[in-house]
Amino acid sequence: MTSQKGRLIIVAGPSGTGKGTVENAIMAKFPEIQFSVSVTTRPRRDYEIEGQHYFFISKADFLQRIERDELVEWQEVYSKNGHYYGTLRSYVDSALEQGKQLLIDIDIKGGINLKKAYPDHSVSIFIEPPSLEALEQRLINRNTDSPEQIRIRLDRMPEEMLLGKQFDYTIVNSELNEAVNAFTEILENEMHQQQRSI
Repeated sequence: MTSQKGRLIIVAGPSGTGKGTVENAIMAKFPEIQFSVSVTTRPRRDYEIEGQHYFFISKADFLQRIERDELVEWQEVYSKNGHYYGTLRSYVDSALEQGKQLLIDIDIKGGINLKKAYPDHSVSIFIEPPSLEALEQRLINRNTDSPEQIRIRLDRMPEEMLLGKQFDYTIVNSELNEAVNAFTEILENEMHQQQRSI
């Protein structure tokens, strides 16, 4: 049993901002950071691995977990499609008790809820694109969404940017190395403050 609780590194931002690329670079620099695996009812994409990117479960299973209060946060994202995303309470609690640094890539509203649930053991980082035009081009280039889905994502951006103001830090991902350096500086400062408070 560790005397020091771990820390949640909450990362969110509009879809297509390059969060995953930044996170992969950060986890390569900080091998002690563990990626948190969320549960979702969304269909698995071709490149995704069960238990590594998400735990893919049925909508019925997800709703039962809500009833049993097994999710510390959950959201229905893009309600027309009815996909649910959530974070298992047991997964987070176990990681914190073991003193782990747990990185969570999450929906923006889910990130806010998670921050409220663990106010003393989390740092929240909002990743935003340099512009709406840049975001649209990234979504097109990603080639995982239909034109209609891209429009829905772009329409959500003003609300998401407003919600992002509730996060502790904001990084504009216009250039990968700069974004990774900014993320690194945040983590090093946070870790330094945590060590001083022990």
